[in-house]
Amino acid sequence: MSKTSPPNVPEPNNLEVPKKPRGRPFQPGNPGRPPGSKNRTTRILEELVAGEGQKLAQKMVELALAGNVKCLELCLDRLMPRRSGRPIDFTLPPVNEEKDVVVAMAAITTAVNDGSLTTEEAGQLVHILNGCAKAFEIYGFATRIATLESQIKKSQ
Repeated sequence: MSKTSPPNVPEPNNLEVPKKPRGRPFQPGNPGRPPGSKNRTTRILEELVAGEGQKLAQKMVELALAGNVKCLELCLDRLMPRRSGRPIDFTLPPVNEEKDVVVAMAAITTAVNDGSLTTEEAGQLVHILNGCAKAFEIYGFATRIATLESQIKKSQ
């Protein structure tokens, strides 16, 4: 301390500013929003349609039947959701070797052109066939390496 400053007062170059804690502004252990709680907008909307859900649904069906395309779209989306993960009615030709993958790809392309397979379903089948082709390729490499190694052992 300098002789001119009063006692118990820090000098200006030694002032310590209290640091704010880093991180979230919550107290430790704060659980946050309870699971399942709804935000304000959702609660307001639910209050607006409370008890009127049946009438609203009936009106939407009436509008859809009258030709309102948007209402028809909404009804179909709710009543008949998009297919996902269901078995498809398509039989792949047997895939026992590399050349069979090409035949199977051709069958998939034909089925998409005929409309018996969707592009998403075809994409999943092609993904499976790509895996088969990769397995055939790896097996081919493994057998070639084994053959070369056995030839090298014989020549030594």
